Amino acid sequence: VALSAPALVGRAATPRQAVALSSPALLGRAAARDGAFVVRRARLLAAPRAALRLDSEPKRAQAKQRLLDAIARYDAAKVASPTDGVPVDFGVSGGELDAETGKPVNLLSKLSKVSDELGVAACEVVAAVEALEPFNPTADPTRFFGTAEGALCPLHGAWKLQFTTAADASFSSNSTRGAARTQQFVDAVKSTIVNQIDFLGESAALQQLRIVINAKATSPRAVALDFRYGVAHVRRLFGLPVRVKLFLPLFALFAIAKFVRAVLQLLRRQPKAPPAAPAQFEVVYLDDELRCHRTGEGNLFVQLRPAAAALRGLADA
Repeated sequence: VALSAPALVGRAATPRQAVALSSPALLGRAAARDGAFVVRRARLLAAPRAALRLDSEPKRAQAKQRLLDAIARYDAAKVASPTDGVPVDFGVSGGELDAETGKPVNLLSKLSKVSDELGVAACEVVAAVEALEPFNPTADPTRFFGTAEGALCPLHGAWKLQFTTAADASFSSNSTRGAARTQQFVDAVKSTIVNQIDFLGESAALQQLRIVINAKATSPRAVALDFRYGVAHVRRLFGLPVRVKLFLPLFALFAIAKFVRAVLQLLRRQPKAPPAAPAQFEVVYLDDELRCHRTGEGNLFVQLRPAAAALRGLADA
């Protein structure tokens, strides 16, 4: 800064000039002029940015609407498909989990095998999310997560699934487990997430499945997941009507499955499997009604607040 005290004093030709240049009055005038310059510069720099934000808002709204329209087209293509999407049943044999990693299968590449229209519609949804991502208005989605002020966290509350590429969260009428509605409850105060699946139709063996997950914010956009247990509400067992609630210790089941896979690989002399992707998700877009995130396996999820989903008339995934 041209009028800063050290520079002026250093350039003084004589000690007397140095004393004069160090006077409080001169320093005060220099600081005032310097401060005014900084303020003016800040205003000049801020003006284009403010204009840019105002200009990007209509583009964000358009990109968001294109995504919602793409999901509506995907839903229509799914209903029109001969198998109501990709039929997925529980476990590896049902196409839900990958045999090597035990992680959810990504269905994106399989949708086109059901119908070209369904595959194209799914790719349009993925492209629409990528186009919307640069307009994300929430820089810190995990703010307040895991604190006493967690209710202020942008992720806190209920979310209804509208689209996903993950097999474990995809349900169709043309499968053993049947069609279902999926929603998620984020408690940012207690650092827990509950995935709730409500199965449709009286013929479904399960009425409801709730998965309880411990969660921890690891960055402004990422949340690590620790699947703890599930609660299954069973209404049919061996074809007979029942009312049973089953507790599923997921952390133990996952550990056993991992051990079994390792033993099988050893017995078959297969190369060691690469490290599994971390159980987490990263938010790519979040506003007051729409949320898009990707998991560690690369699966995409699009969710809406319940009120927004009802208002827009979008079907549950």
